[in-house]
Amino acid sequence: MNFSRFFSKIQETHWYRSFLNPVINEIGTKGELLDIGTGSGKLIQIVSNEKGIKCIGVDTNTEMLEQAKLKLKGTEVSVLQIEADEKLPFENKRFKYITICSVLFHLEKESLDVMLKDAQRVLKKEGKIIILTPTGKGNVLTLSRYYFSLKNLSIYIWFFATRNRAKAWANNKYLTQYANENKLQYKSQIVMNGLAQLEILKQ
Repeated sequence: MNFSRFFSKIQETHWYRSFLNPVINEIGTKGELLDIGTGSGKLIQIVSNEKGIKCIGVDTNTEMLEQAKLKLKGTEVSVLQIEADEKLPFENKRFKYITICSVLFHLEKESLDVMLKDAQRVLKKEGKIIILTPTGKGNVLTLSRYYFSLKNLSIYIWFFATRNRAKAWANNKYLTQYANENKLQYKSQIVMNGLAQLEILKQ
Protein backbone atom coordinates (compact mmCIF):
# COMPACT_ATOMS: atom_id res chain seq x y z
CA MET A 1 0.00 0.00 0.00
CA ASN A 2 1.23 3.49 -0.87
CA PHE A 3 0.78 5.34 2.44
CA SER A 4 1.01 8.79 0.86
CA ARG A 5 -1.79 7.99 -1.58
CA PHE A 6 -3.85 6.43 1.23
CA PHE A 7 -3.36 9.50 3.45
CA SER A 8 -4.29 11.81 0.57
CA LYS A 9 -7.60 9.93 0.23
CA ILE A 10 -8.23 10.20 3.97
CA GLN A 11 -7.87 13.98 3.68
CA GLU A 12 -10.87 14.04 1.33
CA THR A 13 -13.25 12.61 3.94
CA HIS A 14 -15.91 14.57 5.81
CA TRP A 15 -14.34 13.88 9.20
CA TYR A 16 -10.95 15.22 8.12
CA ARG A 17 -12.54 18.49 7.11
CA SER A 18 -14.05 18.63 10.61
CA PHE A 19 -10.54 18.12 12.00
CA LEU A 20 -9.16 21.04 9.95
CA ASN A 21 -12.06 23.45 10.46
CA PRO A 22 -10.76 25.01 13.72
CA VAL A 23 -7.54 25.96 11.91
CA ILE A 24 -9.36 27.31 8.86
CA ASN A 25 -11.58 29.44 11.10
CA GLU A 26 -8.49 31.19 12.53
CA ILE A 27 -7.34 32.37 9.09
CA GLY A 28 -8.41 35.63 7.50
CA THR A 29 -8.45 36.81 3.90
CA LYS A 30 -5.23 38.84 3.88
CA GLY A 31 -1.56 37.90 4.20
CA GLU A 32 0.43 34.76 3.35
CA LEU A 33 0.27 31.33 4.95
CA LEU A 34 3.03 28.77 5.44
CA ASP A 35 1.95 25.21 6.21
CA ILE A 36 4.78 23.23 7.84
CA GLY A 37 4.41 19.47 7.38
CA THR A 38 1.82 20.01 4.67
CA GLY A 39 1.64 16.33 3.73
CA SER A 40 -0.60 15.94 0.68
CA GLY A 41 -1.66 19.57 0.87
CA LYS A 42 -5.35 19.48 1.81
CA LEU A 43 -5.22 22.40 4.24
CA ILE A 44 -3.53 24.78 1.81
CA GLN A 45 -5.88 23.69 -0.96
CA ILE A 46 -8.88 24.65 1.19
CA VAL A 47 -7.39 27.90 2.48
CA SER A 48 -6.36 29.02 -0.99
CA ASN A 49 -9.82 28.29 -2.41
CA GLU A 50 -11.89 29.65 0.47
CA LYS A 51 -9.78 32.49 1.87
CA GLY A 52 -8.06 33.60 -1.33
CA ILE A 53 -4.64 34.10 0.26
CA LYS A 54 -1.27 32.93 -0.97
CA CYS A 55 -0.27 29.58 0.54
CA ILE A 56 3.00 27.68 0.57
CA GLY A 57 3.40 24.15 1.92
CA VAL A 58 6.64 22.52 3.02
CA ASP A 59 7.38 18.92 3.96
CA THR A 60 10.32 16.54 4.27
CA ASN A 61 8.52 13.64 2.57
CA THR A 62 8.96 13.38 -1.21
CA GLU A 63 6.02 11.01 -1.74
CA MET A 64 3.66 13.21 0.25
CA LEU A 65 4.68 16.23 -1.82
CA GLU A 66 4.02 14.28 -5.03
CA GLN A 67 0.46 13.73 -3.82
CA ALA A 68 0.20 17.41 -2.91
CA LYS A 69 1.27 18.45 -6.41
CA LEU A 70 -1.47 16.26 -7.89
CA LYS A 71 -4.06 17.74 -5.52
CA LEU A 72 -2.92 21.31 -6.16
CA LYS A 73 -2.49 21.05 -9.93
CA GLY A 74 -3.95 24.09 -11.66
CA THR A 75 -3.79 26.27 -8.53
CA GLU A 76 -1.31 28.96 -7.54
CA VAL A 77 -0.39 27.10 -4.34
CA SER A 78 3.26 25.99 -4.19
CA VAL A 79 4.96 23.23 -2.22
CA LEU A 80 8.64 22.80 -1.39
CA GLN A 81 10.70 19.98 0.04
CA ILE A 82 12.79 20.83 3.11
CA GLU A 83 15.26 18.92 5.25
CA ALA A 84 14.48 18.07 8.86
CA ASP A 85 15.98 20.45 11.46
CA GLU A 86 17.23 22.86 8.79
CA LYS A 87 16.40 26.54 8.40
CA LEU A 88 13.25 27.35 6.45
CA PRO A 89 14.07 28.86 3.02
CA PHE A 90 12.17 32.10 3.64
CA GLU A 91 13.04 35.61 4.71
CA ASN A 92 12.36 36.95 8.20
CA LYS A 93 8.85 38.14 9.13
CA ARG A 94 7.19 37.04 5.89
CA PHE A 95 4.06 35.09 6.91
CA LYS A 96 0.94 36.23 8.72
CA TYR A 97 -0.09 32.63 9.38
CA ILE A 98 1.96 29.52 10.05
CA THR A 99 0.05 26.27 10.41
CA ILE A 100 1.42 23.02 11.82
CA CYS A 101 -1.12 20.20 11.78
CA SER A 102 -0.50 16.68 13.13
CA VAL A 103 3.26 17.22 13.20
CA LEU A 104 4.62 18.36 16.56
CA PHE A 105 3.50 15.38 18.61
CA HIS A 106 5.74 13.15 16.46
CA LEU A 107 8.94 15.14 17.17
CA GLU A 108 11.60 15.01 19.88
CA LYS A 109 12.22 18.15 21.95
CA GLU A 110 15.33 19.23 20.03
CA SER A 111 13.48 19.12 16.71
CA LEU A 112 10.49 20.87 18.25
CA ASP A 113 12.67 23.73 19.44
CA VAL A 114 14.36 24.10 16.04
CA MET A 115 11.06 24.14 14.16
CA LEU A 116 9.31 26.60 16.45
CA LYS A 117 12.26 28.99 16.66
CA ASP A 118 12.45 29.15 12.88
CA ALA A 119 8.68 29.50 12.60
CA GLN A 120 8.97 32.53 14.89
CA ARG A 121 11.66 33.94 12.65
CA VAL A 122 9.49 33.91 9.50
CA LEU A 123 6.32 35.05 11.31
CA LYS A 124 5.13 38.63 10.96
CA LYS A 125 4.89 40.60 14.19
CA GLU A 126 1.08 40.56 14.07
CA GLY A 127 0.94 36.95 12.88
CA LYS A 128 0.12 33.69 14.62
CA ILE A 129 1.32 30.10 14.66
CA ILE A 130 -1.62 27.70 14.63
CA ILE A 131 -1.00 24.15 15.84
CA LEU A 132 -3.52 21.31 15.56
CA THR A 133 -2.97 17.93 17.23
CA PRO A 134 -5.19 14.97 18.10
CA THR A 135 -5.74 14.59 21.85
CA GLY A 136 -5.87 10.80 21.99
CA LYS A 137 -8.94 11.18 24.18
CA GLY A 138 -12.37 9.72 23.58
CA ASN A 139 -13.17 6.19 22.46
CA VAL A 140 -14.99 4.21 19.79
CA LEU A 141 -18.33 5.41 21.16
CA THR A 142 -17.24 9.03 20.74
CA LEU A 143 -16.14 8.39 17.17
CA SER A 144 -19.34 6.56 16.31
CA ARG A 145 -21.61 9.12 17.92
CA TYR A 146 -20.24 12.10 16.01
CA TYR A 147 -18.57 10.75 12.88
CA PHE A 148 -19.84 7.32 11.97
CA SER A 149 -20.65 6.70 8.32
CA LEU A 150 -19.34 4.24 5.78
CA LYS A 151 -17.36 7.12 4.22
CA ASN A 152 -15.76 8.00 7.57
CA LEU A 153 -14.34 4.63 8.60
CA SER A 154 -10.76 5.91 8.29
CA ILE A 155 -11.30 7.99 11.44
CA TYR A 156 -10.95 4.79 13.48
CA ILE A 157 -7.55 4.09 11.90
CA TRP A 158 -6.48 7.70 12.59
CA PHE A 159 -7.65 7.53 16.20
CA PHE A 160 -5.85 4.31 17.14
CA ALA A 161 -2.71 5.17 15.15
CA THR A 162 -2.23 8.53 16.88
CA ARG A 163 -3.71 7.86 20.33
CA ASN A 164 -0.58 7.14 22.39
CA ARG A 165 1.59 9.96 21.05
CA ALA A 166 -1.35 12.35 21.12
CA LYS A 167 -2.05 11.62 24.80
CA ALA A 168 1.61 12.17 25.66
CA TRP A 169 1.60 15.52 23.81
CA ALA A 170 -1.59 16.70 25.52
CA ASN A 171 -0.30 15.73 28.97
CA ASN A 172 3.16 17.23 28.44
CA LYS A 173 1.87 20.78 27.76
CA TYR A 174 5.03 21.54 25.82
CA LEU A 175 3.70 24.66 24.12
CA THR A 176 2.57 26.21 27.38
CA GLN A 177 6.14 26.04 28.66
CA TYR A 178 7.58 27.13 25.30
CA ALA A 179 5.34 30.20 25.24
CA ASN A 180 6.38 31.19 28.77
CA GLU A 181 10.08 30.78 28.01
CA ASN A 182 9.85 32.80 24.79
CA LYS A 183 7.43 35.48 26.02
CA LEU A 184 4.70 34.49 23.58
CA GLN A 185 0.95 34.68 23.97
CA TYR A 186 -0.61 31.22 24.21
CA LYS A 187 -4.18 30.08 23.69
CA SER A 188 -5.55 26.53 23.70
CA GLN A 189 -8.92 25.06 22.83
CA ILE A 190 -10.26 21.50 22.73
CA VAL A 191 -12.08 20.97 19.44
CA MET A 192 -13.66 18.24 17.31
CA ASN A 193 -15.79 16.96 20.18
CA GLY A 194 -12.72 16.40 22.35
CA LEU A 195 -10.69 14.54 19.72
CA ALA A 196 -8.31 17.38 18.86
CA GLN A 197 -6.56 20.37 20.42
CA LEU A 198 -6.00 23.76 18.79
CA GLU A 199 -3.05 25.75 20.16
CA ILE A 200 -2.08 29.27 19.06
CA LEU A 201 1.16 31.19 19.61
CA LYS A 202 1.37 34.95 19.03
CA GLN A 203 4.23 37.38 19.57
